Amino acid sequence: MIAPGLGIASDALFSRAAKLPRVEIKDPGKVIGTNTVTHMQAGLYYGAVDMVDGMLTRMKTELGGKPKVIATGGQAKLVAKGSKHIEHTDEFLTLEGLRIIWEKNQVADAAKKHEPKAAR
Repeated sequence: MIAPGLGIASDALFSRAAKLPRVEIKDPGKVIGTNTVTHMQAGLYYGAVDMVDGMLTRMKTELGGKPKVIATGGQAKLVAKGSKHIEHTDEFLTLEGLRIIWEKNQVADAAKKHEPKAAR
C-alpha cells in the first residue's frame, strides 16, 4: 500500500487552507475537538489511523491467516499507538531492506567476476 502519510496530509491542509493554523500532529485524546486546533489534530490523527487500519483489515482479509504488521516511516510510532493492527514499528526497515539487496548484489557481482568468460 502506498498512500499519503500524516506529513503530506498536514502540509496540504496547512498550505491550501490559509486561515488554518499549523498544528502539532498528535492524538488529541478524543475525536470531537473543542477548538480549531483539536479539531484539526483529530482529523489528521484519527483520519490517518483509520485509513491505515481500514487498509490493513482489507489486506488481512486478502492474505488470510495472521500476518505480522510492521509499520515504518516518519509517523509510524504515532499511528501505531492508535492502530488495532500494527504490532511493531521499525524506522529503519526500508533502509535495512535496501542494505540486504545491496549486499546480495555485491556477492553476485563478485561471483560474476570469477566466472569464466564463456559462462557469462
